[in-house]
Amino acid sequence: MSRPQVHVIQERAAETIDGNGSRLWLLADASDCCGALGANRLRLEAGAAGAKPHYHARSSEAFYVIEGRLSMVVDGEPLTVDQGGYVVIPPGVAHSFGATADAVADVLITLTPGVERFDYFRLLPKILRGEADPGALDEVPERYDVHFVDA
Repeated sequence: MSRPQVHVIQERAAETIDGNGSRLWLLADASDCCGALGANRLRLEAGAAGAKPHYHARSSEAFYVIEGRLSMVVDGEPLTVDQGGYVVIPPGVAHSFGATADAVADVLITLTPGVERFDYFRLLPKILRGEADPGALDEVPERYDVHFVDA
């Protein structure tokens, strides 16, 4: 019986996606980890938005604040997570997040079990730049397990 391949990625080798006041490092997609998890690092400049309200039907999402402060709304309740803080959002719980107005938010985010989501992260900036059809978002809920809710 063969053993699964160990996944190792150095920061300098990770694909990055830059946005408006943000940088996302794609660290591990589900296929990199035998479906166990997906992981990325997100650095948001002070006041930058991270994600609008959404939930995941099949996975839990965990946030570890490496530096700064993360502002969240979890199930309608505001929450601020300081450096060193850790939050786990169970499946089905609506949440949104961004950096607080006065601090960066540098966050390690994991999703377990993993869902192939790197293509989702690549798609969003293309839509914002007008390089992809916004209709592509119609497949997001089921394919990427990202279900948007009204703010």
